[in-house]
Amino acid sequence: MNGLFVKRHAIAVAGKCDVCVLFLQPAVEQNRANYSVTITKENNLTEIIIYYKNFQPKIVLLSSLVKLWRLVTAYRKGFIFVKKEFGNIDLIHVNILTRTGVVALYKKLFSGIPYIVTEHWSRYLPRTNTYKGGFRKWFTRIVIKKASAVTTISDDLKNAMINHHLINGNYKIVPNVVDTGLFTFNPKPVKSIKSILHVSCFEDRSKNISGILRVIKALSEKRQDFVCRLVGDGIDKSMLENNAKELGIFNNFAVFEGLKENKELADIYSASDFLLMFSNYENIPVVIDEAFACGIPVVSSDVGGISEVVTEDKGILVNPNDEAALEKSMNYMLDNLNQFDACSLRQYALKHLSNDVVGDAFFKIYKDVFVKK
Repeated sequence: MNGLFVKRHAIAVAGKCDVCVLFLQPAVEQNRANYSVTITKENNLTEIIIYYKNFQPKIVLLSSLVKLWRLVTAYRKGFIFVKKEFGNIDLIHVNILTRTGVVALYKKLFSGIPYIVTEHWSRYLPRTNTYKGGFRKWFTRIVIKKASAVTTISDDLKNAMINHHLINGNYKIVPNVVDTGLFTFNPKPVKSIKSILHVSCFEDRSKNISGILRVIKALSEKRQDFVCRLVGDGIDKSMLENNAKELGIFNNFAVFEGLKENKELADIYSASDFLLMFSNYENIPVVIDEAFACGIPVVSSDVGGISEVVTEDKGILVNPNDEAALEKSMNYMLDNLNQFDACSLRQYALKHLSNDVVGDAFFKIYKDVFVKK
């Protein structure tokens, strides 16, 4: 899942201009060369991965210095490959700070190449408390200030960054992108057993899947006409499966499907009646956008920027950790699915979240950068 948001944005904008993704990957294999490269091309998108050997001697200071040197060298080699493929670089699009932003800032100061920043990370949100380090914060402020534009997927994340004094006069909101050709709406027959869907990385601290399981247990004692399919994998999957077994809902009311991708995942969305999220903190999870593309409403905790997209016509919001409210909302949704228009949800996704729409949004930002340059 790492880099998924970046990849989807890159694919979207590759329909408008030539895009090269440069990614550095540390490698620990002893027999690997100090540096190696793979280059893949698909339509207008080129991906260059530079592998650099991870140096781990016993002397900590020496290890840090060698790692830094190899990282810098890997970036230098990467930009050489980019120039071979495309010639001069017109603009650098930085995704996820801060290290990549330092490289972009260097290129702007010494080569005159402008850059924009796209941030997806929830570390800036108040509930996470993971944006730390005096030097990191100082340098991040400089990177943000010198960027030609900064994009986030929600006003909530933008405001959280500004509250950390990450100031830029050109913040833009560009949403997640959904492959609306893959995630599609298919009319569902009336079923006696309704299907609830949860999709996540199975990290309980943020996603609160244990809370979902407790609510499923409570709801199953009142009605038995539903099943919740939990799709994904992650560090807490085994623990959560054990929780479901202890609650007596494993593989009856709570079915763990494992990791699903591409068409297999899209088919599960299309067969579901609504999406369920109960996160303790979030930005705007792309699974909500995928649900809209498939014409299904959402029941979710009201955290991060979720309320910016899950309005009354698209689903139901509850306070985080309010299990009684979640149970009540799930119960209501199971009986009132017809109040949410699947075609309208689908049209929202097409209008705001498709490759073409998001690609246009980024390309306009790119063009504005050159006008102001």
